[in-house]
Amino acid sequence: MAENDEGAVDPIRAVEMRLRARLAVVERAAWFGFVAAMRADPAGTEAAIASERARCREGFGSGAWAKDLTAAERALLGSEVDTGLAGLIEDAKAEIADDA
Repeated sequence: MAENDEGAVDPIRAVEMRLRARLAVVERAAWFGFVAAMRADPAGTEAAIASERARCREGFGSGAWAKDLTAAERALLGSEVDTGLAGLIEDAKAEIADDA
């Protein structure tokens, strides 16, 4: 960890930590909303995720999205997004089952 002699966090690292914290807050808020959607309408939520996965495959695969990336970078990004979206369903099902 980048600390100075007095044990304080380096100002640049502090900015990084604040950005990480903001990302974590957004992720948690999105997660709570997603789980609520899965509880309310599991089939509809799964269908929406399946549709979004297809949109992402097309967008990243065709090069229409993330034009600043190389084809290989877009393929990697698209794969990571697809894996993440697929994992949401299984993770939400597991959380809901744990609550039961």
